[in-house]
Amino acid sequence: MFSPRTSALPSNSALAGTRVRLVGWMTASGLLLGACIGLIRGINLGPEYLAVAVFKGTVLGVLFAVTLGGLEQIVLHGLWRRLAVGRAILVRTALYAPVSLGLYLVVSAAFTPWIPWSLQQSMILPSLGIAVASLLVLSAVVALIRLLGLRVLRNFLLGRYQHPFEEERIFLFLDLVGSTTIAEKIGHLHYHSFLHDFIEDLEDPLLEHGGDVYQYVGDEVVVTWPVADARSNGRCLACHFAMVDAIGRARSRYEHAYGAAPSFRTGIHSGRIVAGEIGDRRKQIVFVGDVVNTASRVQAEAKAREKDLVVSGDLLARIDLPVEFEARPLGAVQPKGKEQAVELFEVVRC
Repeated sequence: MFSPRTSALPSNSALAGTRVRLVGWMTASGLLLGACIGLIRGINLGPEYLAVAVFKGTVLGVLFAVTLGGLEQIVLHGLWRRLAVGRAILVRTALYAPVSLGLYLVVSAAFTPWIPWSLQQSMILPSLGIAVASLLVLSAVVALIRLLGLRVLRNFLLGRYQHPFEEERIFLFLDLVGSTTIAEKIGHLHYHSFLHDFIEDLEDPLLEHGGDVYQYVGDEVVVTWPVADARSNGRCLACHFAMVDAIGRARSRYEHAYGAAPSFRTGIHSGRIVAGEIGDRRKQIVFVGDVVNTASRVQAEAKAREKDLVVSGDLLARIDLPVEFEARPLGAVQPKGKEQAVELFEVVRC
């Protein structure tokens, strides 16, 4: 009998901490970019202003990043979810441009003892133009990240999947319970809103636990992680329970809006697949291999056995099972076309 290893629960940061780290990365980038712009400005003004100009640029870069990053990731995070991509870009620019201009004027006024206002004044309009252009680019990048996911976008830009290769991955299949009944009860148009809200409520737990949405298939969600160390691989289990908690907190909202709250069953499996880009006009990263089909079968077993979370023995062999979870053996199944049976376990919280 397979006996999973146990460890303390991986110390996944709270979602707020995740967003704070994103703001931190933006702050570091703003510091470097501001220092570079200040250096260029100082060279143009003359050697006597070089050090002060670099310092001013650094201060502006940090203030822009902290203020706009805080607004983007913490204060107004929920707003962008409700706006279409194009509208979100325009709203971001209209909102952030005057904020950027105000910050620039305040900092410039503070630096007048060292850099005459007459020299700074000539940079107001160019600075505003740079700010607006930068915000448009930033908004477009943020929209792409929300559309594709940060890791997927990075892989596309770096061309990592341009040529197919083998890698180890974890696949989580999640399927709504009673979706057909709910759709018939509330109507298909209303059900689409129900499904939209459900997927949206899953986004924060997925972000917190580093999961990438591979695809949506009707009311099924497929999430994937690259296989890492045994401790990090446990994120997929913690992610399932974080999603359960997120939907639980929103239960009254669903019942009020739709007369029903969602529940789901999850299956998780891991193994070696072939990854690569497919398509020309619409490129997509595709994972090919028996692992994906087996993960889907594991989820089907969770549904058939009415278990909330079922995982394969192959997955448990790759993780340190957190002490907060318990793995209960369910026996083995023989997936179609496979020579070896797949050992199944139900994972529950203690």
